[in-house]
Amino acid sequence: MICKIPCHLIKDLMPLYADGLTSRQTAQDIEGHLENCADCRESYEKLKAAMGRAMDKDREEARKEINYLKTVKSRNIRNIICAAGLSVLVIFAGIGTKLFVIGSPSEAYMTTYIDVDEKQIHIGGAFWDSASVYSRYKLVRLKDGTQKLIVYACLASKWNRNGVFNLTLDREDVEGQVDIGGTVVKSDGTLISKTANELYKAKDPYIGDASANGRLAGILQIGEQLGGFKNELQTAAEPYGWTLRYEDSVRSCAAFESRMKDYGCVLLALIDNLGEIAWVYTAETEDGCMERETVLTVQEASEYLDAPVKSFGESPEKVQELLDRTDLFNFQ
Repeated sequence: MICKIPCHLIKDLMPLYADGLTSRQTAQDIEGHLENCADCRESYEKLKAAMGRAMDKDREEARKEINYLKTVKSRNIRNIICAAGLSVLVIFAGIGTKLFVIGSPSEAYMTTYIDVDEKQIHIGGAFWDSASVYSRYKLVRLKDGTQKLIVYACLASKWNRNGVFNLTLDREDVEGQVDIGGTVVKSDGTLISKTANELYKAKDPYIGDASANGRLAGILQIGEQLGGFKNELQTAAEPYGWTLRYEDSVRSCAAFESRMKDYGCVLLALIDNLGEIAWVYTAETEDGCMERETVLTVQEASEYLDAPVKSFGESPEKVQELLDRTDLFNFQ
């Protein structure tokens, strides 16, 4: 059979035909030629086989590349998950360390004792919150040059359940003075209680300031110790006065009078223009209930203290001396 198209043209068109890129008419002509030309048919079969191997190779390489990418992606996902998990563990470990080991500064504790000897300051305390336990302490310097003891509290755990703490400071580490829960200890060993400091800060220049009077009475805990009372202020003329009228009757008049006299000295010392303080109460006696009134003047208080009563309001140290003389607070 005589081929219409020369073999060399057919062989040139074979790659296009094999890829399906020829026109329909050209494809029919090539197919007709291949049916009748053994040589071109053999060349076409070899071409198809080569192209098949190339496609298989390409598919294998693509598969390998896809598998590699899947492996990399899977490894990256694992790394991301591990990193995220490690970050979470680090965060939780940090939070746990902060909450259960390091702790945070706390003011929610009471000082149970402060003892000062020649070389050291011994401190005892307890947290108000049962969930808080002692962690550590440090001394910090304030803007005014004094120092403050900072107590750190953390959450209770199986290895730390004690809410009571006992500390020891070297006196040589104290420069000037250190504030310990409101109590001030000076470098020379002088101790000024929290109550003395609070009283000095609440010092009142005018008896007419009822709220300031109430702050002083509250710090002294007069109502808690002796019962509720009503106030009467005499500010029309000197001597300016303050009368406390107690609402409940009193059984032990001697103890009541002694306690009230000490309170009166403190109030006279810390209210600058207070000239006299009086207290009125109902005494329970064998003959029945009787109303009694006692007046304490500045002069009488000064004689009782063997020193001018107003001088005890000059500084926290003097307030502490007054508390020590009256024995109102053994330690606060």
